[in-house]
Amino acid sequence: MDINEKRIASLRTIMGTLSQKEFAEAHDLDASYLSQLLNGHRKLGEKAALNLELKIGLAAGTLTSPPGEESTTARTNVVRLPTRASKDKNFVLIPHLDIAASMGHGKAAPDMHIEVIRDMTVHLDWLKMQGLTFSTVENLAIITGDGDSMSGTFADGDALLVDRGISEVRTDAIYVFTLDGDLYIKRLQRLTGGLLRMISDNPIYPPITIDESMIERMHIQARVLLAWNAKKL
Repeated sequence: MDINEKRIASLRTIMGTLSQKEFAEAHDLDASYLSQLLNGHRKLGEKAALNLELKIGLAAGTLTSPPGEESTTARTNVVRLPTRASKDKNFVLIPHLDIAASMGHGKAAPDMHIEVIRDMTVHLDWLKMQGLTFSTVENLAIITGDGDSMSGTFADGDALLVDRGISEVRTDAIYVFTLDGDLYIKRLQRLTGGLLRMISDNPIYPPITIDESMIERMHIQARVLLAWNAKKL
């Protein structure tokens, strides 16, 4: 796969399930130009890729220097896709990733190529009203919880708003992380000596102490900020 093909593949991943027309309208792009790129009738050169990054609001290098196939072997639950801009500057479109993270005994982390399956449009003032703090709006995403070990805080199948810009445990909170290749959503508590305690809010699951050897095999993927709970009334 040459660099042009890699750039187009990255662009398709960023588009997710949006049609060419929807994606072009969302980012004020020329639909004909986008179609020519995707159909191979026009090359996505370095300068054009850089301009597209700026236009869409991508991190530098997302299109100009996309990862090669050798880089996709690493496993993670986070795809570094930016939050797509809404036409109304007061709203933000938060990507909903096609991924479920385990709130129980852990489940295998998916490969890097995770597509956005839908977006949720949220007013920026609403985020502020919730008292949420996060790294950047671009790092916000929505994933789905799986399992019952966090029951009492959120339930199996709940949509979870996460901050993908958090990669270390600085405060006691609920995190999305991988450990020995398995993906978890758990409360992490810092202990003396640099240790961590992994806590399930469902009391039937006992806490687990994560020692130094386990911490070396642990990777923080995101911090959970909020759960959208669907409760029958």
